[in-house]
Amino acid sequence: MGIGYVRPAGGGSTGTDLDASRLTWPGFRTRILPRARLALVGALALWGAIWSPLAAQELDAGQLQWRADGRRTGVERFRVWRTGSTVNAVATIERVQGDERQIGLQLDADLVPTRYQFQEGSSLVEGTRFADRVRFHMVSDDGERWKEFPARAVQAVIEPDVAHHYLLLLQLLRERPDGLAIVIPSRGERALARLAGEGPDRVAVGEGSVSATRYDVEIGETRRSAWIDGEGKLLRVLDPGSGREALRLPARD
Repeated sequence: MGIGYVRPAGGGSTGTDLDASRLTWPGFRTRILPRARLALVGALALWGAIWSPLAAQELDAGQLQWRADGRRTGVERFRVWRTGSTVNAVATIERVQGDERQIGLQLDADLVPTRYQFQEGSSLVEGTRFADRVRFHMVSDDGERWKEFPARAVQAVIEPDVAHHYLLLLQLLRERPDGLAIVIPSRGERALARLAGEGPDRVAVGEGSVSATRYDVEIGETRRSAWIDGEGKLLRVLDPGSGREALRLPARD
């Protein structure tokens, strides 16, 4: 299966009514609020640096089609790569109803999250790790607020409906199957993620099928399954409770 570079297309709290405006950084179309702009300058500069032409080790990149009860609901285009001691993951999820999600995650050499961004419509979540805490800044049409967690309580971050996040989470859970303390940034919630089982399987990709390992992951009271092939590529993610799944699309020639 060919893998290529896919650029995405396309605490306490306070609240203040703010007007929305647009700000763009490489690879993303982002709308943020004026008073939040200065707070995000450092993060935006960081994401600009991610796209610099340094030598990179490609870990995975491709497209996954999201479905619900067999109906197509969207496409997730993602890329995960390593530059030096830093791992980066970015994605755009375009849904059939026309809205779009844009996600960026940066991790250190031990896959500890250091920077995070999640944008959907006029809402934006930005996370930054400090020595003793991780702070999330949440901006929406209703205002802005902040939420902090002790650094030890954020061993991983994941959005349950962002498929490529499971690729990174499973790298950690295979070493720590008893569980990881995670945060779901868009919800501002904590949970425990645990590897509940694994086994050999096959996944349909295009007109053929690929050998893979199926991993069952418990996140709080919910369960997801993810399939990864022998080269470490993400092939499928399934939410058995809702019937939603993301399935790898064949690489374009």
